[in-house]
Amino acid sequence: MSSTPSPKLPRAFDVCIVGAGPAGSTAAYLLTRQGLSVALIDRARFPRDKTCGDGITPRGARVLARIGALDRVAGQGFACRGVDIRGPGLNGSTVEFTMRFDRGGSNGPSDLIVLPRLALDDLLLRHALSAGPSYFDATKVTAIETHATYARVLTDTDLVVEAATIVLATGAESQLLRACGLLDKKPAVEHAARVYFDDVQGLSDRVVLFFDGVDLPGYGWIFPTSPTSANIGCGVFAQNDVQAGRSAKPMPQAQRLEALIATHPLLVKMLAHAKQDGPMRAYPLRTDFHRDFAGRNRLLVIGEAAGLVNPITGEGIDYALESAEFLASAFAQHWPKRGLDGHREPVTLDEAAASRITEDYRARLSRRFTRRFSLYRAVQRHALAPERTPALLTQVAKAPALQRLVVDGLFGRAKPSHLFRPKTMWEIARLFARSTPQ
Repeated sequence: MSSTPSPKLPRAFDVCIVGAGPAGSTAAYLLTRQGLSVALIDRARFPRDKTCGDGITPRGARVLARIGALDRVAGQGFACRGVDIRGPGLNGSTVEFTMRFDRGGSNGPSDLIVLPRLALDDLLLRHALSAGPSYFDATKVTAIETHATYARVLTDTDLVVEAATIVLATGAESQLLRACGLLDKKPAVEHAARVYFDDVQGLSDRVVLFFDGVDLPGYGWIFPTSPTSANIGCGVFAQNDVQAGRSAKPMPQAQRLEALIATHPLLVKMLAHAKQDGPMRAYPLRTDFHRDFAGRNRLLVIGEAAGLVNPITGEGIDYALESAEFLASAFAQHWPKRGLDGHREPVTLDEAAASRITEDYRARLSRRFTRRFSLYRAVQRHALAPERTPALLTQVAKAPALQRLVVDGLFGRAKPSHLFRPKTMWEIARLFARSTPQ
């Protein structure tokens, strides 16, 4: 999939996308299909590994279905049809219960698909390239310049790209965003770690989330990648939230995971005869989405570069895919029509048109994610605090309606508007009240 760019003259495109992960590749596919000339740049050579929990929610699967990639992803991934929850209960007890994904109705895919990012990202990149964008791999972007009618991308391979707009899909890495002036400082991040094991005992068609033996607010996970292998990890969330009275010191998550694997009774049992497959890796997560942060002028941000990672679960693939769709919709609405007529010279986009695209995209992100992230952060701060978690899990374990709310809210079966119905908000308020320490 490599290409060798010419260093002699700038290459001109309508759009240049920096980063070929799920957000960048999906955006490249959609924009190219709309008729725009697209350059896609990534500093890695695919396939490349990406440290992650590897779960694709039903909401993410719906996007994959819309872009025509779901069958291949599902064919390579492992389908999970529910969640086993384990954690501390009241009075020193252990709470265990199962929440099943709803397999009825017609609201699209219902499974959570687990596919290591080594395979997923390569598959989505190849799908994007089938649409025909120009692709430059093993190419690191070193600087971005903005001008009156275009932006220029400089790289370490002497490739120079000029485009009417630049889309940054750079994940948790914020250096380029800060260099472009899109961020004033390095954003706070959450921390997680994962490792793969083969010959794991006791796996099922469900993922496992456990809250005992881990740092709270946070959780450990077991995501099956096959009937006998799994992605096992743990994360701590809200640890940078000084206002919530929590430490701003990053947690050594790889060390935490090592200790967890050695001591947690569930993991000790399941991994008794397992073999570790590859190194243990820690990784940062950006959960700092804000409704006003979508980019500026000719620079737009998508996926984790926009802070679109779930503050409760650390999941971001579905948000990455959705943000790429919103971006493509904004381009379809406001891109000059002469840029959609088959192959042609790149369009000259004036400041007003560039601003309309950015504001439309910003509005779409805000409508979908602002209230959702506010709710997630409230749950994270108030319901998942260490002193509340036992009561919370005890309440959810005995209330099927709350279990359905959790599944729908976190794993993507519900429409965003459904989470804010009066009945739903009442259930959430009652949950907070019941989990308040007496």
